[in-house]
Amino acid sequence: MSKNSQIYGYWVVSPSQGEIRETPVMQLSKDALSLETLCTGISPGTERLVGMGKVPEECWEKMRCLYMEGSFAFPLKYGYSLVGQANTGSERGKRFFVMHPHQSRVVVAHSDALELPDWLPSQRATLIPNMETALNAVWDAKVSQSDRILIVGGGIIGILTSFVLSKEYGIQPDFLELDRQRIQYLKQLPWLQNSHLATDCREGNYNIVFHTSSSSSGLQSAIDALAFEGRCIELSWYGTQSVSLQLGGSFHYQRKQIIASQVSAIAKPKRSLIDYRQRKEQVLGLLADSTLDILLQPVISFPELPNFMSLLYQRQAHPVSPLVEY
Repeated sequence: MSKNSQIYGYWVVSPSQGEIRETPVMQLSKDALSLETLCTGISPGTERLVGMGKVPEECWEKMRCLYMEGSFAFPLKYGYSLVGQANTGSERGKRFFVMHPHQSRVVVAHSDALELPDWLPSQRATLIPNMETALNAVWDAKVSQSDRILIVGGGIIGILTSFVLSKEYGIQPDFLELDRQRIQYLKQLPWLQNSHLATDCREGNYNIVFHTSSSSSGLQSAIDALAFEGRCIELSWYGTQSVSLQLGGSFHYQRKQIIASQVSAIAKPKRSLIDYRQRKEQVLGLLADSTLDILLQPVISFPELPNFMSLLYQRQAHPVSPLVEY
Protein backbone atom coordinates (compact mmCIF):
# COMPACT_ATOMS: atom_id res chain seq x y z
CA MET A 1 0.00 0.00 0.00
CA SER A 2 2.83 2.40 0.74
CA LYS A 3 4.46 2.14 -2.71
CA ASN A 4 1.93 4.32 -4.57
CA SER A 5 0.54 7.82 -4.13
CA GLN A 6 -2.25 6.69 -1.82
CA ILE A 7 -1.71 6.68 1.94
CA TYR A 8 -3.63 4.50 4.36
CA GLY A 9 -4.09 4.58 8.13
CA TYR A 10 -5.77 2.35 10.70
CA TRP A 11 -8.84 4.04 12.19
CA VAL A 12 -11.08 2.91 15.03
CA VAL A 13 -14.49 3.89 13.72
CA SER A 14 -16.58 2.79 16.72
CA PRO A 15 -15.90 0.83 19.94
CA SER A 16 -14.10 -2.43 19.03
CA GLN A 17 -14.41 -1.79 15.30
CA GLY A 18 -11.51 -0.66 13.13
CA GLU A 19 -10.73 -0.35 9.45
CA ILE A 20 -8.01 0.80 7.08
CA ARG A 21 -8.91 4.07 5.40
CA GLU A 22 -7.28 6.30 2.82
CA THR A 23 -5.77 9.12 4.85
CA PRO A 24 -4.58 12.59 3.87
CA VAL A 25 -1.08 13.50 5.05
CA MET A 26 -0.58 16.54 7.23
CA GLN A 27 1.36 19.28 5.42
CA LEU A 28 4.27 20.60 7.47
CA SER A 29 7.22 22.91 6.90
CA LYS A 30 9.88 22.41 4.24
CA ASP A 31 12.25 20.70 6.69
CA ALA A 32 9.66 18.02 7.56
CA LEU A 33 10.48 14.35 7.10
CA SER A 34 8.56 12.15 4.67
CA LEU A 35 8.82 8.52 5.76
CA GLU A 36 7.77 5.26 4.16
CA THR A 37 6.62 3.13 7.07
CA LEU A 38 8.61 -0.05 7.63
CA CYS A 39 6.85 -1.32 10.75
CA THR A 40 4.76 -0.24 13.70
CA GLY A 41 4.42 -1.68 17.17
CA ILE A 42 1.17 -2.33 19.03
CA SER A 43 0.95 -1.67 22.76
CA PRO A 44 -1.73 -4.28 23.56
CA GLY A 45 -3.05 -2.95 26.88
CA THR A 46 -3.34 0.72 25.96
CA GLU A 47 -4.52 0.21 22.39
CA ARG A 48 -7.16 -2.27 23.51
CA LEU A 49 -8.68 0.21 26.00
CA VAL A 50 -8.49 3.06 23.49
CA GLY A 51 -10.10 0.92 20.78
CA MET A 52 -12.94 -0.08 23.10
CA GLY A 53 -13.71 3.52 24.04
CA LYS A 54 -12.49 3.07 27.62
CA VAL A 55 -10.59 6.37 27.93
CA PRO A 56 -12.20 8.60 30.61
CA GLU A 57 -13.27 11.94 29.13
CA GLU A 58 -11.19 13.81 31.71
CA CYS A 59 -8.09 12.12 30.24
CA TRP A 60 -8.79 12.84 26.59
CA GLU A 61 -6.37 15.75 26.31
CA LYS A 62 -3.57 14.05 28.28
CA MET A 63 -3.95 10.83 26.29
CA ARG A 64 -3.60 12.49 22.90
CA CYS A 65 -0.46 11.29 21.16
CA LEU A 66 1.57 12.92 18.42
CA TYR A 67 -0.18 12.93 15.02
CA MET A 68 -3.35 11.42 16.44
CA GLU A 69 -6.42 12.32 14.38
CA GLY A 70 -10.08 12.29 15.36
CA SER A 71 -11.17 12.02 18.97
CA PHE A 72 -11.64 9.40 21.67
CA ALA A 73 -15.38 9.65 20.92
CA PHE A 74 -14.51 8.11 17.49
CA PRO A 75 -13.53 7.90 14.74
CA LEU A 76 -9.91 7.85 15.87
CA LYS A 77 -6.44 7.17 14.48
CA TYR A 78 -4.21 6.23 17.43
CA GLY A 79 -0.81 4.63 18.03
CA TYR A 80 2.67 5.65 19.11
CA SER A 81 5.42 3.42 17.74
CA LEU A 82 6.35 3.81 14.08
CA VAL A 83 9.63 3.18 12.27
CA GLY A 84 10.02 4.56 8.76
CA GLN A 85 12.63 5.31 6.12
CA ALA A 86 13.06 8.78 4.67
CA ASN A 87 12.20 8.85 0.97
CA THR A 88 13.08 12.44 0.03
CA GLY A 89 15.73 15.10 0.60
CA SER A 90 19.10 14.86 2.28
CA GLU A 91 17.81 12.29 4.80
CA ARG A 92 16.80 9.79 2.07
CA GLY A 93 17.52 6.22 3.13
CA LYS A 94 17.90 6.99 6.84
CA ARG A 95 15.56 5.31 9.33
CA PHE A 96 13.65 7.13 12.07
CA PHE A 97 11.44 6.31 15.02
CA VAL A 98 8.44 8.58 15.58
CA MET A 99 5.39 8.46 17.82
CA HIS A 100 2.67 8.12 15.19
CA PRO A 101 -0.47 6.02 14.59
CA HIS A 102 -0.42 3.03 12.25
CA GLN A 103 -0.09 4.45 8.73
CA SER A 104 1.60 3.45 5.48
CA ARG A 105 3.42 6.75 4.89
CA VAL A 106 3.83 9.77 7.18
CA VAL A 107 5.08 13.34 7.12
CA VAL A 108 6.42 14.49 10.49
CA ALA A 109 8.39 17.34 11.96
CA HIS A 110 12.10 16.53 12.00
CA SER A 111 12.22 17.45 15.71
CA ASP A 112 9.67 14.71 16.50
CA ALA A 113 11.75 11.95 14.88
CA LEU A 114 14.65 9.99 16.34
CA GLU A 115 17.26 8.85 13.83
CA LEU A 116 18.08 5.19 14.42
CA PRO A 117 21.63 3.85 14.52
CA ASP A 118 22.56 1.42 11.75
CA TRP A 119 23.00 -1.47 14.20
CA LEU A 120 19.41 -1.31 15.53
CA PRO A 121 16.92 -3.41 13.51
CA SER A 122 13.73 -1.57 12.60
CA GLN A 123 11.53 -4.20 14.22
CA ARG A 124 13.31 -4.00 17.57
CA ALA A 125 13.10 -0.20 17.50
CA THR A 126 9.32 -0.48 17.90
CA LEU A 127 10.04 -1.42 21.54
CA ILE A 128 11.31 2.11 22.28
CA PRO A 129 8.12 3.47 23.98
CA ASN A 130 7.56 0.44 26.18
CA MET A 131 11.25 0.23 27.08
CA GLU A 132 11.05 3.87 28.20
CA THR A 133 8.06 2.97 30.38
CA ALA A 134 9.96 0.08 31.97
CA LEU A 135 13.08 2.16 32.56
CA ASN A 136 11.09 4.96 34.16
CA ALA A 137 9.33 2.46 36.44
CA VAL A 138 12.65 1.10 37.68
CA TRP A 139 13.77 4.67 38.41
CA ASP A 140 10.47 5.33 40.23
CA ALA A 141 11.10 2.26 42.39
CA LYS A 142 14.55 3.46 43.54
CA VAL A 143 15.88 -0.07 43.16
CA SER A 144 18.97 -1.34 44.97
CA GLN A 145 20.74 -4.63 44.29
CA SER A 146 19.68 -6.07 47.65
CA ASP A 147 15.94 -5.66 46.97
CA ARG A 148 13.67 -8.67 46.67
CA ILE A 149 11.51 -7.91 43.64
CA LEU A 150 8.31 -9.38 42.20
CA ILE A 151 6.54 -8.51 38.96
CA VAL A 152 2.79 -9.17 38.77
CA GLY A 153 1.70 -9.64 35.15
CA GLY A 154 3.72 -11.19 32.32
CA GLY A 155 2.82 -8.80 29.50
CA ILE A 156 5.27 -6.65 27.56
CA ILE A 157 5.66 -3.98 30.28
CA GLY A 158 6.35 -6.56 32.98
CA ILE A 159 8.76 -8.41 30.71
CA LEU A 160 10.70 -5.27 29.76
CA THR A 161 10.80 -4.18 33.41
CA SER A 162 12.43 -7.52 34.23
CA PHE A 163 14.89 -6.97 31.38
CA VAL A 164 15.89 -3.54 32.72
CA LEU A 165 16.34 -4.98 36.22
CA SER A 166 18.56 -7.73 34.85
CA LYS A 167 20.68 -5.43 32.68
CA GLU A 168 21.02 -2.47 35.04
CA TYR A 169 21.14 -4.22 38.44
CA GLY A 170 21.84 -7.91 37.79
CA ILE A 171 18.48 -8.74 39.40
CA GLN A 172 16.27 -11.54 38.06
CA PRO A 173 12.87 -10.76 39.63
CA ASP A 174 10.19 -13.29 40.48
CA PHE A 175 6.97 -13.30 38.42
CA LEU A 176 3.34 -13.82 39.35
CA GLU A 177 1.32 -14.68 36.22
CA LEU A 178 -1.99 -16.55 36.26
CA ASP A 179 -1.81 -17.74 32.64
CA ARG A 180 0.17 -21.01 32.60
CA GLN A 181 0.92 -20.66 28.90
CA ARG A 182 2.47 -17.26 29.57
CA ILE A 183 4.52 -18.82 32.39
CA GLN A 184 5.96 -21.26 29.86
CA TYR A 185 6.75 -18.35 27.57
CA LEU A 186 8.55 -16.47 30.36
CA LYS A 187 10.70 -19.52 31.02
CA GLN A 188 12.20 -19.10 27.53
CA LEU A 189 13.56 -15.62 28.26
CA PRO A 190 17.32 -15.71 28.97
CA TRP A 191 17.21 -12.99 31.61
CA LEU A 192 14.65 -14.93 33.70
CA GLN A 193 16.45 -18.28 33.93
CA ASN A 194 16.97 -17.91 37.70
CA SER A 195 13.58 -16.34 38.46
CA HIS A 196 10.74 -17.95 40.38
CA LEU A 197 7.82 -18.00 37.92
CA ALA A 198 4.51 -19.01 39.44
CA THR A 199 0.74 -18.60 39.52
CA ASP A 200 0.90 -17.65 43.20
CA CYS A 201 3.45 -15.83 45.36
CA ARG A 202 4.92 -15.64 48.82
CA GLU A 203 3.02 -12.91 50.67
CA GLY A 204 4.92 -10.35 52.70
CA ASN A 205 8.25 -11.26 51.10
CA TYR A 206 9.14 -8.47 48.64
CA ASN A 207 10.62 -5.01 49.03
CA ILE A 208 9.38 -3.91 45.60
CA VAL A 209 6.52 -5.20 43.46
CA PHE A 210 5.85 -3.91 39.95
CA HIS A 211 2.18 -4.33 39.05
CA THR A 212 1.36 -4.61 35.33
CA SER A 213 -1.72 -6.88 35.12
CA SER A 214 -4.40 -4.14 34.82
CA SER A 215 -6.68 -5.97 37.25
CA SER A 216 -7.93 -5.38 40.79
CA SER A 217 -6.94 -8.90 41.81
CA GLY A 218 -3.43 -8.39 40.45
CA LEU A 219 -3.00 -5.14 42.33
CA GLN A 220 -4.29 -6.78 45.51
CA SER A 221 -1.76 -9.60 45.09
CA ALA A 222 0.98 -7.04 44.55
CA ILE A 223 0.10 -5.20 47.77
CA ASP A 224 -0.21 -8.42 49.77
CA ALA A 225 3.21 -9.59 48.53
CA LEU A 226 4.99 -6.56 50.00
CA ALA A 227 7.12 -6.75 53.11
CA PHE A 228 7.29 -3.99 55.76
CA GLU A 229 7.55 -0.56 54.07
CA GLY A 230 7.52 -2.22 50.67
CA ARG A 231 6.70 -0.28 47.52
CA CYS A 232 4.19 -1.27 44.84
CA ILE A 233 4.97 0.47 41.55
CA GLU A 234 1.68 0.70 39.66
CA LEU A 235 2.22 0.55 35.89
CA SER A 236 -1.28 -0.55 34.88
CA TRP A 237 -3.65 1.86 33.19
CA TYR A 238 -7.29 1.02 33.79
CA GLY A 239 -9.18 3.52 31.63
CA THR A 240 -12.80 3.61 32.82
CA GLN A 241 -12.45 0.31 34.70
CA SER A 242 -13.02 0.56 38.47
CA VAL A 243 -10.48 -0.86 40.91
CA SER A 244 -11.54 -2.53 44.16
CA LEU A 245 -9.03 -3.26 46.95
CA GLN A 246 -9.02 -4.65 50.49
CA LEU A 247 -6.74 -2.39 52.53
CA GLY A 248 -7.91 -3.42 56.00
CA GLY A 249 -5.18 -6.01 56.52
CA SER A 250 -1.43 -5.42 56.54
CA PHE A 251 -1.45 -2.37 54.24
CA HIS A 252 -1.40 0.25 57.02
CA TYR A 253 0.41 -1.40 59.89
CA GLN A 254 3.19 -2.53 57.57
CA ARG A 255 3.43 0.96 56.02
CA LYS A 256 3.11 -0.26 52.44
CA GLN A 257 3.13 2.20 49.55
CA ILE A 258 1.46 2.38 46.13
CA ILE A 259 3.45 4.58 43.73
CA ALA A 260 2.09 5.64 40.33
CA SER A 261 4.56 5.42 37.47
CA GLN A 262 4.15 6.96 34.03
CA VAL A 263 6.54 7.77 31.23
CA SER A 264 5.78 11.44 30.52
CA ALA A 265 7.68 12.64 33.60
CA ILE A 266 11.09 11.43 34.79
CA ALA A 267 11.09 10.55 38.47
CA LYS A 268 12.78 12.62 41.15
CA PRO A 269 15.69 12.82 41.85
CA LYS A 270 16.56 11.31 38.45
CA ARG A 271 15.22 14.26 36.45
CA SER A 272 17.86 16.55 37.97
CA LEU A 273 20.52 14.23 36.54
CA ILE A 274 19.07 13.15 33.19
CA ASP A 275 16.81 14.65 30.51
CA TYR A 276 14.53 13.07 27.91
CA ARG A 277 17.27 12.96 25.26
CA GLN A 278 19.60 11.13 27.65
CA ARG A 279 16.79 8.72 28.56
CA LYS A 280 16.34 7.94 24.85
CA GLU A 281 20.08 7.22 24.60
CA GLN A 282 19.86 4.85 27.56
CA VAL A 283 16.86 3.12 25.99
CA LEU A 284 18.78 2.65 22.73
CA GLY A 285 21.62 1.12 24.72
CA LEU A 286 19.23 -1.38 26.29
CA LEU A 287 17.86 -2.25 22.84
CA ALA A 288 21.33 -3.34 21.68
CA ASP A 289 20.56 -6.82 23.06
CA SER A 290 19.34 -9.07 20.24
CA THR A 291 17.64 -11.46 22.67
CA LEU A 292 14.79 -8.93 22.77
CA ASP A 293 13.76 -10.04 19.28
CA ILE A 294 11.95 -13.01 20.82
CA LEU A 295 9.35 -10.55 22.12
CA LEU A 296 8.31 -9.28 18.68
CA GLN A 297 5.34 -11.51 18.04
CA PRO A 298 3.05 -12.08 16.35
CA VAL A 299 4.03 -10.40 13.06
CA ILE A 300 1.03 -9.02 11.18
CA SER A 301 0.80 -7.50 7.72
CA PHE A 302 -0.80 -4.05 7.64
CA PRO A 303 -3.89 -5.24 5.67
CA GLU A 304 -4.49 -7.84 8.41
CA LEU A 305 -4.47 -5.23 11.18
CA PRO A 306 -8.27 -4.69 11.51
CA ASN A 307 -8.89 -8.43 11.98
CA PHE A 308 -6.07 -8.73 14.52
CA MET A 309 -7.25 -5.69 16.49
CA SER A 310 -10.77 -7.11 16.58
CA LEU A 311 -9.38 -10.23 18.29
CA LEU A 312 -7.40 -8.04 20.69
CA TYR A 313 -10.48 -5.99 21.63
CA GLN A 314 -12.42 -9.21 22.31
CA ARG A 315 -9.52 -10.71 24.34
CA GLN A 316 -9.28 -13.56 21.85
CA ALA A 317 -5.63 -12.66 21.26
CA HIS A 318 -3.05 -12.45 24.03
CA PRO A 319 0.03 -11.07 22.29
CA VAL A 320 3.31 -9.98 23.86
CA SER A 321 4.48 -7.20 21.54
CA PRO A 322 2.77 -7.44 18.14
CA LEU A 323 4.62 -6.13 15.11
CA VAL A 324 2.91 -4.71 12.03
CA GLU A 325 4.89 -4.89 8.76
CA TYR A 326 4.17 -2.69 5.73
